[in-house]
Amino acid sequence: MSLDVLVVGGGSIGERHLRCFQQEGAGRVAICETLEERRTNIEQTYGVDGYGSIDRACEDYWDLVVIATPAHLHIGHALAFDRPDTAWMIEKPLSITMDRVEDLRRASEDRVVGVAYVYRAHPAFQRMKQSIDSGAFGEVNEVTITGGQHFPTFRPAYREIYYTDRATGGGAIQDATTHHFNLLQFLVGPLDWVFCDYDHQALPGVTVEDTVHASGRCGRVMMNISMNQFMAPNENVVQVNCSGGSLRANLHESRFGSMRHGEDWQWTGPLTRERDELFRNQASHTLRALTGEVPVLCSLDEAIHTLRINLAALESRGAKRVEIPHG
Repeated sequence: MSLDVLVVGGGSIGERHLRCFQQEGAGRVAICETLEERRTNIEQTYGVDGYGSIDRACEDYWDLVVIATPAHLHIGHALAFDRPDTAWMIEKPLSITMDRVEDLRRASEDRVVGVAYVYRAHPAFQRMKQSIDSGAFGEVNEVTITGGQHFPTFRPAYREIYYTDRATGGGAIQDATTHHFNLLQFLVGPLDWVFCDYDHQALPGVTVEDTVHASGRCGRVMMNISMNQFMAPNENVVQVNCSGGSLRANLHESRFGSMRHGEDWQWTGPLTRERDELFRNQASHTLRALTGEVPVLCSLDEAIHTLRINLAALESRGAKRVEIPHG
């Protein structure tokens, strides 16, 4: 599959996208990064072409542009590549406000657009979704998500990146809980409302929230999220409780399990071997979406709804339930 892919943004996630698209045989893969030292390092490490500005990168043709810059820049950077035959894959969250979202929606007509909520590419969550949709475990009643990790151990650069400021997409809600909100949509549909309590509890060197407790509804399905970014274990557990049994994904073990009433858990073995495999799955699916073989994993409309949930959660502040518009 000979497709020209440009990754805009050479931070850790941009480098990961570049590496994974390259490994999935995208064709020509290039980097656009304004910081010369970072750009040169990526060029040399992966043997790719580099661009020092978006203006220069826009002069060339791209089948796909991957936007991996801080969240407040996503929409503007995507719209810069305005050729109608150029597809976009935009990192999560889509943005930090609703500003220019309608501009992006209009520009997305007749164009392939996906948003990189990578949990949708995980085999454990795909199996969970298939089990729900098949009705094999009955009606879904509740979804619970618990987890977290110790940032100083697992993400030691957090003090030096976008995470430190909500205005660039930082804080636990926009950084991590947004994955959970989007996953809930994937599993059971769009949320109707959210009540969210959050605070900075323990993470050193920042003032943004590091702990999130959220409750909400999708129709009659109740949901609850509890996560933080300072606990010792690196664990993430998603459980769906249905009328006929329960489904569980242990993300930290990359396993999927199911249990019917009165029986024991039935577990798969590990479904991925290492973190890049998840992003290679996403890259491979995106390349197939460009040829029309499959739909994108997360559509622009779905990501817009997730953005509305993020904003509603921030507005809630542990004081009120906030309704989430649909459509």
